[in-house]
Amino acid sequence: MKGLKKAPLTVLIIFFLAMPTIFNCGGNVLKAQNYREEMGELKGGFFTMKNMENGETIMRTARIINTGDEYIDSENDLYRVINIEGNIAWARHVEKIKLNQVSPSQWFKDTFQWKGAAAERQQEQVKPPLIGVYHSHGAESYVPSDGADSIPEGGGILDVGASFVKALEEHGLKVVHNEETHVPHDAGAYYRSRRTVEELLAEGVDVFFDIHRDAVPAEEYLAKVDNEEMVQLQFVVGKQNQNLEINRSYAESLKSLTDDIYPKLVKGIFLARGNYNQDMTPLSLLVEVGSHENTKEGAAESMTLFADAVATYYLGPQGRQAQEGAGGTALRSVLWLVLIAGLVLGVYLLISTENTEELRARISRFFQREFAELGRGIKQRDDHGKGGENE
Repeated sequence: MKGLKKAPLTVLIIFFLAMPTIFNCGGNVLKAQNYREEMGELKGGFFTMKNMENGETIMRTARIINTGDEYIDSENDLYRVINIEGNIAWARHVEKIKLNQVSPSQWFKDTFQWKGAAAERQQEQVKPPLIGVYHSHGAESYVPSDGADSIPEGGGILDVGASFVKALEEHGLKVVHNEETHVPHDAGAYYRSRRTVEELLAEGVDVFFDIHRDAVPAEEYLAKVDNEEMVQLQFVVGKQNQNLEINRSYAESLKSLTDDIYPKLVKGIFLARGNYNQDMTPLSLLVEVGSHENTKEGAAESMTLFADAVATYYLGPQGRQAQEGAGGTALRSVLWLVLIAGLVLGVYLLISTENTEELRARISRFFQREFAELGRGIKQRDDHGKGGENE
């Protein structure tokens, strides 16, 4: 009887001790559920945003479109969704906007002055940030190249991210690439990738790119530039976070710069319901790189171009060009020396020759002699190499 009387007290003690854990788990479940509701995607279909004034299609995406969502198209026309009918989102044209062009010095304090190559005025350049690249939906793939639209152990989107990272590093930027897949591929993946963002923040990452691909017909993300097809990018900014204004200004700044360097590469900016972990740090951008029906190779090439724009944003034209690689610089130097030497030789032969026939003969003898010497040198090197191998 004594044991039974003590039992309720023991249960109460255990309950009160466990309350923080219970409510914490409940909060996490609720938070994950909110992520699924706010940042879901359609399975086996897509939304079409249409202009309610003329019925023309503005854009298509597998991301769920909600009333109040906004879209800035390639021509910088701003649309706002007024009504949803099935998979059709009817939007009203609001205005043609002038994109924000915010200097990186607004985000970072460490700046120094440089003089732009194409401008007489002094411009600011910041100390290059540490860039973090990750994939909330790391299973996403490209059917023409990968044979499937999703590969749980790691999809083609990781390769596209790697191309982006390599291009950024070649420009001299420091990058951390996290290749966690955060499977399964669902909206809850954003809650799982939140831990990845926390880890990258602990490593000192300043800016983030969450690399995805959409799930719409291939032509939605294709544009012709100089008669060549190019896989386009789309930026996604979450409207439900305290960093919205900075996120949007940052996205607009990158689009504006990319438009100047590679017109039509960025097809638009989708201002959607949700936060996409952009509440964790202001300089965070979700980038859709083509669709599952585009080629992975085309997507990778486009991200290489985008890396050039990102490098220009943070390093400036002079800084970017200085980081193009010693090999390219050395090759250009050699070519210039050869050209100068050729001009000097031509002037000398022209002055020391009485007529054009003699000039032609002397030039012919010169090149025959030089190529003969070059051939003997190559043969001796090859013979020496073979001898070394035989030894």
